Amino acid sequence: MIRSSALKKEKQLRLARNTSKSRKIINIARKNTRELQNYFISNKSQSTSNEKFTYKTRTFTDPSCQKLTDFLKQKGTDYNNNTQDYYQIIHNSFLLQLMKQKVCASCKLIWNGDMSVAKREGLYCSLVFTCCCSHEIKINISKQCLNTSKRDINVRSVIGANFAGISHQGLVKLCAILNVPLPIDEDHFSDTLDYLLPTFESYKLRSMKNAVEEACKKSNGRKITVSGDGTWQKRGFSILHGVLEVLSNGPTAKVHI
Repeated sequence: MIRSSALKKEKQLRLARNTSKSRKIINIARKNTRELQNYFISNKSQSTSNEKFTYKTRTFTDPSCQKLTDFLKQKGTDYNNNTQDYYQIIHNSFLLQLMKQKVCASCKLIWNGDMSVAKREGLYCSLVFTCCCSHEIKINISKQCLNTSKRDINVRSVIGANFAGISHQGLVKLCAILNVPLPIDEDHFSDTLDYLLPTFESYKLRSMKNAVEEACKKSNGRKITVSGDGTWQKRGFSILHGVLEVLSNGPTAKVHI
């Protein structure tokens, strides 16, 4: 009995310690969440419902953004510095809630109807809102790249999958986890990559050339010492990513990839 009672007390103490540890982890997670919320959301004093989030202005200046910007400019896409020019992921139910707060342009009553998908191409789709009076409102969720039949959101998804090194299979898994439509099929994915390749190559060569010229200028000559390294990644049997890094040995080292 004494041994049984001691074991019981030991289990209770272990449970209490685990509970205390779990609470500390939860509190840290909550603190980090609040810090992230403070960074991304400017109006903390307002309600935190999905309809009242107001995002701070963000400047997208990373290398991937620069490559995509160059691509869009070369292809004649209407590119500007509008801070609202980005995508939001929104649940369908919130779209219906929004529509039900509007007045139908046809019957002049509060809109009451349903939403359907008229056309889908990967992550792109054309939505149709049909009122009970049969009046329809159509909206596309992504613009079309000029001089092509490709949709902006699908092109961006291919670029993102390529930069992240997950290819089509990884993109399919990501979309499934996010509960969004599946991306374009593998054939169209490969076709889009072939379409983007000339732009990627052009940017890569220009970037490496600029890095070489800057390194030579800093070193006051073209005979400079460099060191290199490389690696590769293979996923399954359908993707092979490799990278080679060459680092110049100068006052301000430059990496050539």
